Formats: sequence, structure tokens, C-alpha cells
Amino acid sequence: MREEPASVGQRLLWLMDHYRGQQNALNEQVVWHLRGDCDITALRRVVDRLHERHESLRTTFVARRRQLVQVINPPRPVELLRVDVSGHADPRRAAREHIAAELTTAVDIGVWPTRPTLITVGPEHHIFVLTMHHYVSDDWSNALLSRDVRALYQGEELPEVGWQYAKWAAWQRELISGPDSGTLFDHWRGQLDSARLVHLPERAEVPRGPGEPAWVSVELTIDPHVAQGLHQLARKQRTTLFPVMLSLFYLVLHRATGQSDLTVASLFANRSRPEVRDTVGFFVSMVLLRGRVVAAEPFTDLLRQVRNVVMEGLRHQELPAQLLPPGTVTGEGRTDDVMFQLLGSFVPRADMSGDELDDLEAQLERSRFALEFVVVPQGDALTAVVMCDRDRFTPDWARQLVKDYVELAAAVVADPGRLPGTPS
Repeated sequence: MREEPASVGQRLLWLMDHYRGQQNALNEQVVWHLRGDCDITALRRVVDRLHERHESLRTTFVARRRQLVQVINPPRPVELLRVDVSGHADPRRAAREHIAAELTTAVDIGVWPTRPTLITVGPEHHIFVLTMHHYVSDDWSNALLSRDVRALYQGEELPEVGWQYAKWAAWQRELISGPDSGTLFDHWRGQLDSARLVHLPERAEVPRGPGEPAWVSVELTIDPHVAQGLHQLARKQRTTLFPVMLSLFYLVLHRATGQSDLTVASLFANRSRPEVRDTVGFFVSMVLLRGRVVAAEPFTDLLRQVRNVVMEGLRHQELPAQLLPPGTVTGEGRTDDVMFQLLGSFVPRADMSGDELDDLEAQLERSRFALEFVVVPQGDALTAVVMCDRDRFTPDWARQLVKDYVELAAAVVADPGRLPGTPS
């Protein structure tokens, strides 16, 4: 085994975990449904080969003198846990409950970072679940692992991994601490000059009742017709869906708060180096995206502004927002209190189809942020999900936020030349 310093992102996640104490919020999952017979011997080989291929999947962590250290272990056989729910009255429901339980059961990162499980639902229905600590995976990595599991099981060739994660982590440390780091810091200081945090309700007017969950989760569907219109609008404006959905979120926040200058957090893939396109690890970087809503401005003008903000954010995503000097963004609260994400916005999620989307529900019932707004592609439609702290936000407030978002999406598709949702 060999030891390497943890990456910047891993250290930041470690500190967040330490201060917020949400161990089970730091689990990631890849779920694969196998139809037909399952070759258990072949699947065990897949598990071992997966860990051989990706150093992150055999990396444990230890804290030394307030520093987090990666311990990269040599390849070794990894146990495939077996669960049989075929005898239950509702095997599919029992399987989903087990998947959700896996997600909320902490992975001991000091012992091993992964927990592979095979769930038998029936003679011709098995579910492979790879639960991992967030230190070793992210959304892009989950998509890679989903692809790798399928390919290895079917005996297909995979592209070579360029850099292993520890090599990239060393490159990132040099970038952030080296002579070129000034360009990154200067960009974000200029972008966020005089920015303030979004002013959200400080405390729910109706306190959380005994036994009520600590988190509110509300979702609504943007129907396929509107979703298609949003995609078409993105293409017409020479951008992707992400700036379109983020622009709608700015409008919703503007309606909810009255603020016109809005700064929200988002997670970017942070894979500018081509050597890491097939590397599994925790790469994501939190960036702060600032949008300004102007009264009577057409939505297309807001979208062009947001598109430019997102493009500049992508160009400077190597510097996580947590490393900016304190006070860069002023106001009460944390810079990550309001988080916006479009799931799969930077890499197609091959594991998100059919039953796998149903299993995603467990991941959308938890959050590491006070308010997290997520848009999830589901077939031809889009699902808007808000997850928020029940001690700060009531279910009625969360439902209204999502309802406004879905209604604004339809209004924008109907007439992108006007700006709906602004005060009259």
C-alpha cells in the first residue's frame, strides 16, 4: 500500500462531514438490474476487476494531525454480499427497501470504501448494488462504474484509465497553490464582488412535529411537451439544458425572496484534464453562480446572461468555492445553503433507466444542504425536486416553490420573449 495526501475536495468534504455529522449523507450508489439468469462467478470477477481497475475503490482514509490521508491498498478479492428477498410478499418493494437501507448505512472509510451487494428478487431478476463512500465517487464516476460493470460482465473491452485519482489530486494541489492560482482567485473575486447570499425564510413558522422527518422532499413533473420546448430553447440559444433550468431557478428565487441579485451553489464535474475522463474518484467542485434578474427583461436575455456565467464557471471550476477568502459573499448563512443541480448535466447517466430511476428515489430523500433543488431527466419528461431542512422550511413552502418552478417552465416555453414571475 502507499499513502498520498487527500485531494482538496476530499478534505473539504471531510470537514463538512465532521461539522455536520451526517455520515449516511456521504454514501453513493450504483444500481444495476440483471434480467434472466445471473452468473454469480462472473459477477464476482466483475467486482474484483472493478477494484483492480480503479484505485479509488480500494482507497481507505486516515486522519493524521488534522490532515486526511489516502491509503491506496493493493488489489484483493472483495466480498460480494448476498441478499434474497424472493420469498417476500412483494419482492420488488423489499428490494427497494434494502437498497434504501444500504444507502443510509455508513461505509467505514477507514476499513474499505465499497460494499457490493447482490439482491435476488426472483429466479430471473437480480439487482447488483455498489454502495460507496462519497470520498471515492461522484455522479460522473457513478456513470463510469455503471458502464464498467455492464461491460465487464458481458466481456466487452473498456478504454484504458489515464490518470488514477491520486495523480490528479497531486496536479490539483499544485494548480491551486502554484503561481497560476492567482488567475482562478481573481476570476471568482471579480465575479462575486458585492454578492450576497440568498435571503431565505429564517425559520419555519410551523415547528416540526414529533416524529416528523428532518427533511422535506417534494417533486413535480415537467411534462414531455414542456421539456421538449426547454430543450429546443437551449439549442436555439446555443447552450445546454443546465443554464435554462438554472435561469428558471433564479426566477423562482426572485419570486420567493424579492431579490434580483442571486448567488447559488452548484456542483461541477471538474474534469478539464482529458486524462481523467475514465477515472473514478471524487472530482466535483462547488462553484458559486451569480445571476441578476432584471424587470421586464425577456427570458432569453436572462438565459444568455446565465449561459455566460455557467461557461465562465466551467473555465474556472478547479477552484472550489470553499477556498475563497471569508466574506467573498456576504450575508447570513452558508454559501452552500442554496444548491442547484441538473442530474447528469455533464455526463450521460447510463445507469438511469427503467427500474434504476425508481431506485433513485432513496437518493432524492436526503440532502447535505439547507435547500437543494434538483432537476432529474426521466424519459421524455423532467422531474423537479426540492429537498430542504424541515426546521427552516414547511412542506407547504417547499410545494409552492416546486409548483412555481413547473409553472414558470411552461410559461417560458409558451413565450420566451417575456420574463414571467417578476413583480408587476
